[in-house]
Amino acid sequence: MSQREKSRRDKFYTTLERDRLDGYLIVDPCNVSYLTGFNGDDSYLWIGDAGACLLSDTRFEEQIKEESPDVGALIRCSGQTTIGLLEQAVSDVRYSSAFPKRVGIEASSTTVALFRSLRHTFPDVEFVPCEGDVEKLREIKDEGEIQAIRNAIDVTIDAYLDVKKAIGSDATEVDIRDELEYRMRKLGGDDVAFPSIVAFDARAALPHAIPTRRGKVADASAVLIDWGAKKDGYVGDMTRSYLTEKGFDPSNESKAYRAKFDEVFKIVLDAHDAAIDAMKPGVSCNEIDKIARDVIAAAGYGDYFGHGLGHGIGRVVHDHGGLSPSHKAPLAPNMGLTVEPGIYLPGWGGIRIEDDVLVVADGVEILTRRLGVDE
Repeated sequence: MSQREKSRRDKFYTTLERDRLDGYLIVDPCNVSYLTGFNGDDSYLWIGDAGACLLSDTRFEEQIKEESPDVGALIRCSGQTTIGLLEQAVSDVRYSSAFPKRVGIEASSTTVALFRSLRHTFPDVEFVPCEGDVEKLREIKDEGEIQAIRNAIDVTIDAYLDVKKAIGSDATEVDIRDELEYRMRKLGGDDVAFPSIVAFDARAALPHAIPTRRGKVADASAVLIDWGAKKDGYVGDMTRSYLTEKGFDPSNESKAYRAKFDEVFKIVLDAHDAAIDAMKPGVSCNEIDKIARDVIAAAGYGDYFGHGLGHGIGRVVHDHGGLSPSHKAPLAPNMGLTVEPGIYLPGWGGIRIEDDVLVVADGVEILTRRLGVDE
């Protein structure tokens, strides 16, 4: 195991010092993995003032030795509970120099049931709900993480290009989704980053449309696809909207549809490009969101763009940070983000263009540039 996870844990100790905590219980699986390298589930991480300890079970005993040899581990057997392991960890001088009085817990991941159990088991401990402490570390990617995102994006793009060449005219939204997700795995992806979105015509007005078996692509004028691969623990996330053969048909009906599609597409693309052009370290996330939102509003479609401009990407598809009216933090080098403006018109359809970008010293690198916005 590299020193990467140890370095992350060392950085995390500043959180304990800042908030005067004697320990911290990490329960979010993604955060546990980020700090230890362990990729199993149903496991917690105790970070005491003296050391870190995984709390897991016999299914993962050997995996922990393989993936996280530098992290202590307590393994529960049948009949034991994870809370019981935590009792051992807080009393073990390898992890806690003294019995803790103030313990941080992940507010967004700790269930009410777990919180009640913690307070019942440790009545003399003050449990302090904390927000986003590990996630803020995850927001800035190291070189290994950036390369993993690049690899996931390569699989994402290759799968899409294969499917566009191979898909038949009888394909439904479900058929395209299934073929796309199969290809992402076939081409080296470990999994999909999220359930793929495929929507024909008016159904594209649903930003997160669930694919159906109703209708065939040959009968559709336009398609919206939002998809991404997961590889080596990191993800890609893209959206493309395009006209079909029917949409390009020279008939009067199709000409009118295409004219509307071209109008809306250009507005979305202008918003997309304006936001990317303005992105650089120090500019606030909500300012970038406003730039794109103002382009769409000026064209008369402000009421039809309801979601944030983008989100962080990394170990999960909605990683910490993002571009929205409420997120005022400044951009910083090595942040990975999506830029995905859209216009959604009920009864007609929707257009979204989504690319993944990396913040660099003087702007951003478009990681998904290899796939054109109109492909």
